Amino acid sequence: MSKVKLASIQFSPVAYERENNIEKAVFLVRKALEDGAKIVVLPELFDSGYCIEDKDTSFAIDLNDIKNPVLAPLTELAKIYNSYIIANSIEKSKNKLYDTAYILSKKGIVGKYRKIYLYDNEKKRFSRGKKYPIFELKFKDFKVKLGLGICYEIGFSEGARFLALQGAQILVYPAAFGKARAYVWNLASRARALESGCFVVAANRCGQEFSKAKDKNVKFAGKTKIINPKGEIIQELGEYEGMSCVELELDEVKAQRENLTYLKDLNLKLCQKMYKALKD
Repeated sequence: MSKVKLASIQFSPVAYERENNIEKAVFLVRKALEDGAKIVVLPELFDSGYCIEDKDTSFAIDLNDIKNPVLAPLTELAKIYNSYIIANSIEKSKNKLYDTAYILSKKGIVGKYRKIYLYDNEKKRFSRGKKYPIFELKFKDFKVKLGLGICYEIGFSEGARFLALQGAQILVYPAAFGKARAYVWNLASRARALESGCFVVAANRCGQEFSKAKDKNVKFAGKTKIINPKGEIIQELGEYEGMSCVELELDEVKAQRENLTYLKDLNLKLCQKMYKALKD
């Protein structure tokens, strides 16, 4: 039986305070790794904070520069503990900005995903991603296939289904999901697990920040969850800082997909016709 221990860290990054945010993240990630986690997940824009609309360009990083102050300390931890760390930052590439989740290993970045469905004023802040890649995380005796989404995207079943059809066993959503719509977060996260037959890691942040763009405080929901392929919550955090750490039995993915054959019975040809009709 293939098992992997995964930890999701919920904390409250402070807007504009990158050095302090990284220091706190490194401390918490190290703690998770010392507890035996082989995959550790951080929330959306963990290093810069979320409400930094006026300074997006200043806080954007080049993901090809593995020595920058955001990537270097996390890569070092991945190397020391022979693990994977999933983080999310503003990426700068060819004069464009992206909301990007990425996976770090002892070798550096092994994959990245750029947010496709942008929420609210993110449409002004960031460019859209264009691909749904699958990532293979290699362990001693087995591999894990993992897909990524970001925050608002947990409400889009199409992305989760597409990743599952490519073989994803775990779906990870780093997030800065607002408290005002916590009911969406709670329901959609479970729905994505059930319909795709995947483990879902809904990795939210907590706390609040002041948005200059909206001239108000934005409160974040917390409620980080790790959910099994049946849509059952294995572990859930509250509204404050904390860590969720669970050993996932990957054979549950295959068992659930054999028990509930949504993916097998999906009529892809009909779906393609329907999407084509909508475009026409």
